[in-house]
Amino acid sequence: MINHNLCISPQGCGFVLCLVVSAALSGSVPARAGRQQEPASRDTHVRKDPAKQIVAAEAAAAARPNDPKVLLQLVALYDRTGEFKKSLPLLERLVHLQPDNLEVHQRLGIDRFHTGHALEALELLRTVVHANPENMEATFYLGLCYLALDREDEANRAFDREAAKAPADADELYFLVKGYSRLSSSMLSRLADLGEDSYRVHQVRGEYYDLQNAPEQAIKEYEKAVELRPDLPSLHYVLGTACWKHSQLEKAVAEFRRTIELAPNHFMAHYKLGMVLLEQNAPAEAAKEFQAAIAIEPGIVNGYLGLGKALYQQGRYEAAVPQLRHYIELAPEDATPHYLLFQIYRRLNKDDNAQEQLNLFKQKDEKARAGKLKPMPENRP
Repeated sequence: MINHNLCISPQGCGFVLCLVVSAALSGSVPARAGRQQEPASRDTHVRKDPAKQIVAAEAAAAARPNDPKVLLQLVALYDRTGEFKKSLPLLERLVHLQPDNLEVHQRLGIDRFHTGHALEALELLRTVVHANPENMEATFYLGLCYLALDREDEANRAFDREAAKAPADADELYFLVKGYSRLSSSMLSRLADLGEDSYRVHQVRGEYYDLQNAPEQAIKEYEKAVELRPDLPSLHYVLGTACWKHSQLEKAVAEFRRTIELAPNHFMAHYKLGMVLLEQNAPAEAAKEFQAAIAIEPGIVNGYLGLGKALYQQGRYEAAVPQLRHYIELAPEDATPHYLLFQIYRRLNKDDNAQEQLNLFKQKDEKARAGKLKPMPENRP
């Protein structure tokens, strides 16, 4: 049963359930997912005496240090016993020996994630998924890397791709969700067993309270997590996000700035800091943060809209136009930039351009509203 002192249920803690269910639907297994099925007899033998197997494999690797097959066998043994740090130098050697071997890239990416190096794992796993979009294990770990880097939108897209591969049968989907919901509950119980000294326990409590719209409790739990691990940028980031969400703007600014001090390339912290600064009527400072976010990650779509708004608020109309137009290219269904462009062109005395943008705003806004107003289903006997 779930530890009620943790105040978590599998229904309430959406982020854990999301991870576990998405893995289930794709056939992946979280944590140490196996890449190839070994014969059952060999697995049993390894479980009985893995130490002897490792000693023998280490001797073989020492005798044949450039034999990919021998090195991969030793990597598989290390991975089974959770010794991912020992796998890394072998996998790096294998990448040098077989630079086009996607299996090696995948294993190296996964083991880097397991050893706490999500950023270093990211590009490897991206390469594997780009080469084979059907590779669900690589996609799953790619999603985990995005989560570890506070890039939730990209993580969600990865997990959505996995979920899209799920069977269409309603019964099978139902039991997969039900079964992995139960697994989620067990995982949360294990997390709770780590106790009050675990910053992750406080973080998951904070996320739970956030989902329950209990901002004071959420922020207190995030603050406890930060006290335990003040060196982790991701904790300052989630605390800053919670403060921003609940209109504690000064505190949010401080936490996002601390995130950036610890992780200068944390583009989401730059982006959210820019958004908070816009709310504080500091568009010049906000523009610098949006520019920093875009420089680090040009694919951050909303960064261009934020930058366009910041430039508009400074009266830098000509500079705002290309940013807003680029955003329109990336998010063509959003009506927002058209209204901003309408305002800009009016101020620049470009009436034809202004009218065109106003028309586009109305068209897209009406389309968006119509999409939200779904017709009620007919009553049938």
